[in-house]
Amino acid sequence: MTLDDAQQLFGFFFAIYFVLIIERSNDMYSSWDTYSAWSGQSHNINRLVTAWLFLVVLPVTHFAILFTLLGVFNVTFAPTIAGVANIVLISIGSFFSFGYFRLYEAVLHTFPESFFTDDELRDRALEIRPQFWAHFIPGILYVTVSTLLLLVTLYI
Repeated sequence: MTLDDAQQLFGFFFAIYFVLIIERSNDMYSSWDTYSAWSGQSHNINRLVTAWLFLVVLPVTHFAILFTLLGVFNVTFAPTIAGVANIVLISIGSFFSFGYFRLYEAVLHTFPESFFTDDELRDRALEIRPQFWAHFIPGILYVTVSTLLLLVTLYI
């Protein structure tokens, strides 16, 4: 399987953003604490399963669809304004994974009693931001706008 330039560029930027959201989710919410989840602590199980859905399954599926589309269309990087625009749009278009992080936060902060123990809630009292729409709307915008910008490259 050979990758064209557009797919390589898209994969490169997606990998950077993907690693950043995985690391950020672990730092902020201990999303990947498999030891505690395996020990049967329900709050950790809930965070882990939700993280897998929102931070791995959905972004990787989204990536696979866009990656395939980039391979089907001929995106050029000629030394023109359109070529430079393609580079910029593809790099910004791979930023959609941060939108899934915001959607993950929307779920966590809307139902904190399901995802955090009482001790964690006390420690995070100032960090819990339960306004669902304040997380959800930016998340949907990141996913939608990034995807639309990437789709624009298919028609330039």
